Amino acid sequence: MGVIKRQTIKGSIYSYLGVGVGFLVTIISIKLLTTAQIGLTAIFVAVSGIYSQFSTLGFTKVIERLFPYFRDEQNKHNGFVFLTLIVGLIGFVVSLGSFFFLKSYIIENYQSKSPLLVEYIWFLVPLIFFRMYALLLDTYNKMLFDATTGTILNDFVYRVGNLFLLGAYYLRWIDFTIFIWGYIFFLSLPAIYLTGLLIYRKQFNVAPKLHFITPNLRKEMIGLSVFGIIGGVSSIALKQIDTIMLGAYTDLSTAGVYSIIFYFGTVVLIPSVALGKISSTIIADSWKNNDLKTIDDIYFKSSINQLFFSLLLFILIAANLDNIIQLLGNRYQGTEWVIILVSLTSLIVASTGSSVQIIGTSHKYKIQTYSLGLLVVLSVIFYAIFIPILGMIGAALGSLLSISGASLLRVFYLKRNMNLFPYRGIHFKCLIIGIATFALVKLIPANSNFLIDLVLRCSAISILFVGLSYFFRISNDFNMMADKMLAQIFKLFRKS
Repeated sequence: MGVIKRQTIKGSIYSYLGVGVGFLVTIISIKLLTTAQIGLTAIFVAVSGIYSQFSTLGFTKVIERLFPYFRDEQNKHNGFVFLTLIVGLIGFVVSLGSFFFLKSYIIENYQSKSPLLVEYIWFLVPLIFFRMYALLLDTYNKMLFDATTGTILNDFVYRVGNLFLLGAYYLRWIDFTIFIWGYIFFLSLPAIYLTGLLIYRKQFNVAPKLHFITPNLRKEMIGLSVFGIIGGVSSIALKQIDTIMLGAYTDLSTAGVYSIIFYFGTVVLIPSVALGKISSTIIADSWKNNDLKTIDDIYFKSSINQLFFSLLLFILIAANLDNIIQLLGNRYQGTEWVIILVSLTSLIVASTGSSVQIIGTSHKYKIQTYSLGLLVVLSVIFYAIFIPILGMIGAALGSLLSISGASLLRVFYLKRNMNLFPYRGIHFKCLIIGIATFALVKLIPANSNFLIDLVLRCSAISILFVGLSYFFRISNDFNMMADKMLAQIFKLFRKS
């Protein structure tokens, strides 16, 4: 548990630093780029995300579930890196074939309403390649008990890179084409950096050791890969298909506005990202040792800790909707419900803790794959119904129904089949504190200066929610950190 706590804290720090930089990037993007240009970058992220996930051929699931059996420092992990690279290369070739097959269809459908996508469509090829290897290498590196490097690269370095590119674009050092090349470079950087890091750590031995793979192990790897493809693509599709379908039903400009608004909602999920990466490693080893007590402990603590931090972020966003819209500009008037629905989706997902990791690393991983595949189909149906009628609100509503529905189904499955349940009375107490905090802050009169109003509301929410949560001991981990911090402060005062 100490490993989880340390890496979760470290990963969360960089994630929140990334949020700060990402906020600047969002605001500057609105001022410098057209909504169509913003929409192009959003579509690039969404499409390359799905293609790169498919290109792994589900091998990330093999890494998560079976690497503990390959793990052997002296024998260079029995040729596991070689397998990872070969599978990725085969997957990329297959994806490239499907990309060429669909290219004419994409050009035909987007030529009139989104010509910018047609102009830059070839930029997707290198992006898919590098993002695919980033997924594989980050998963492998995570299984070596380093869950923070990927988080730093994806959440912090990528956004700092975007900030640099926007500055260069503003100063007219580069045009939009060079900007897009730079954007692709920073999205691809994790694969390049992780390769160098693993070589430096002597964890990148590409010598094959195929004799280690017994017929039974080969059979299990193939089975895991098949379900990994379905589960992995379904999982990323649930997160990205709303942007793709919104762009298809409307245009790049609407997709661009949605991507900006969506950013504020997904901030709520940040606490769960770092935790999920490292906890899956510990959970996989616990399953190997049949240590259900450790799994149950991680499940409960991940749930209450994520609910505590994510609920704080949700209240900060919900109580400052007018200020957020005023900050973004008139073009974003009427998007308040999009922010609320996306944020609520993220809050529900965060509250379910490590449910994804528990099922995904267990012998019941197939159930998660089946359910995800079904939910993708339902999501497409929801988006096809709601987007033409409600536009961006329809996309956000479809996300709420599909993604949060999938998360809650996982919770009930774990309760019914493994007798694991994350929720306790303390969760209800946390929600009551959140509701009370929101209600009290809404009583504060609005200030004519939105920046002053923003600071006042954020300060009041932080003091009330954190103070009450500390008093009622909502999160033991948070209370321990707070006690240590207070002890250090008192110690400094005594010395002075």
